[in-house]
Amino acid sequence: MSGMDVPPTDSGLIRLYENGVLRPTRTPVFDRVVEQARRIFSCQASLLTIIDEANDRQFFKAEAGLMLTADEDRVTSLAYSFCRIVVANSAPLVIADARIDPRFSGHLAIGRFGVVAYLGVPVKDETGRAIAALCVAESRPRDWTSANVEVLQAFAEGVSTQIKTMVLSERMRTAIGQEPGGASALPQPTSAVLTYHHAPDGTETIDAATAETEQIWGIPAAEYMARFGDVFAFCMVEDYPLARASFGNSAAGMIPWHHRWRIRLPDGQVKWLEGHGLPASGRNGGLTWDCTINDATRLTS
Repeated sequence: MSGMDVPPTDSGLIRLYENGVLRPTRTPVFDRVVEQARRIFSCQASLLTIIDEANDRQFFKAEAGLMLTADEDRVTSLAYSFCRIVVANSAPLVIADARIDPRFSGHLAIGRFGVVAYLGVPVKDETGRAIAALCVAESRPRDWTSANVEVLQAFAEGVSTQIKTMVLSERMRTAIGQEPGGASALPQPTSAVLTYHHAPDGTETIDAATAETEQIWGIPAAEYMARFGDVFAFCMVEDYPLARASFGNSAAGMIPWHHRWRIRLPDGQVKWLEGHGLPASGRNGGLTWDCTINDATRLTS
């Protein structure tokens, strides 16, 4: 049994272990985030590190650029961890050159992983508690800017949303198992996937939508694609400006999109939706987002 297979003792992390966040198996969405962060920052490495303070461990849930050779290498003592400081303070940590920074001179991460410059921001669970850090690192000095911090925080918000969704899904499965009648007793949490395309001329289209679209907006996926050009169908008027701006910010910095907004359905029902996705170059020079839209009403009630 490797270090990552040993269940944590912290009550908050036990929940993450049970729903797979702390398991050694890779999660594609997290792998994509660290790879894109490394590309956007043009840096040597990017990591999503979960901190298990009680057992003196850090888990590299996702990594890009460390050249690790085995799953066992994805867990180390906290003595090698800058991310531990991020989580402990629930705040960004900026290091231009750890070798000459009096706070970190001689830190074991310098020798073990060759980390000289480091930028990390907290990732939080559904309670707002910092449980992990998303970081980028270099083997040479680098002066990180305030804009760098803001972009990495946008990435971390997307990771936090994914973790909250995983925890909510686990809670719902547990509740369903305990209710008389099983799966029919409570509705499954709903997540729809839509492909949103923004062309250079400003034309917007929904190019694909999963069947869960009907559970969220009350109309079949094909009808949604025909009637609407973005993911904000039935968005409440007061929420619409910030909702639209969220995609503009994502496009401007090629950073993950994350936003929460309200919709009012034709029957008067109000729902909270939460969406996230990664921008990518689309056809004819446009941009495309594969968006996951969650019904977040239960999270906000």
